[in-house]
Amino acid sequence: MATTPDPLLDPLAELAAQRAEFDWDGHDVLRLDDRYRRRHLPLLHESPRPPFADGDLSPGEYWPPIRSAVIPIDDAVLRADTCFTAFLDELRDAAGPCVWWPGLRLRAELVHTTLAPELDPDTRLTGDVLAPVHLIVRGPWLGRLNAGRIYLPVQATDTASARQLTAVRARLGSPPRPMLAGYLQLTGDVHGEQYAALRDLVRRYQRRVQVAVRPPDLWLMDTMDDLVLRSRVVQRLPLSAAG
Repeated sequence: MATTPDPLLDPLAELAAQRAEFDWDGHDVLRLDDRYRRRHLPLLHESPRPPFADGDLSPGEYWPPIRSAVIPIDDAVLRADTCFTAFLDELRDAAGPCVWWPGLRLRAELVHTTLAPELDPDTRLTGDVLAPVHLIVRGPWLGRLNAGRIYLPVQATDTASARQLTAVRARLGSPPRPMLAGYLQLTGDVHGEQYAALRDLVRRYQRRVQVAVRPPDLWLMDTMDDLVLRSRVVQRLPLSAAG
């Protein structure tokens, strides 16, 4: 009997089993879905949004905020990896106008993968310090939902890290699921040569990119848009000996 992949140790296998990836061979154009058009496209501005606040909503934002437990990903570590930067450089050359490049600057301090989404607004993280967590960030992945967002699957490097993350999820009442870090946004439908180039880049770099990261802490974050451009970290739980 086939072994069910662990979504924390092998997110790419779990996503493949779910058939969640965008069907590149079944299409010749990547069309942004309705959810992406409503909740992502309105947020693609050149300037940062003002601080988190009630009563001042733009299209694509919501109130009350949604609380989630997230793991920050150090963007500087990603950008220091030669394979990852090669992917970005080739993407810029092949499909530059299709990508919201200002997002790299606006979201540099906000890159994260969600461990437990849509928690009760009064949720708090318990305990003082957690054990270190070792993660690997993989290459680009696009899904059937929110088609238009380029994600980076994130996996636990070892079973000890996976067990700890599973335990945190269990305490928060969140079910198992692969971890994805939203990284880049498309600005419109992609077709023709740019579609073929994006498809080939995803296939070439998805498993080739393997960036090791050791997050310093676990965040409890409140956000009022899907790109966390307006958000606040309400609690940090340190991961001991991280760094």
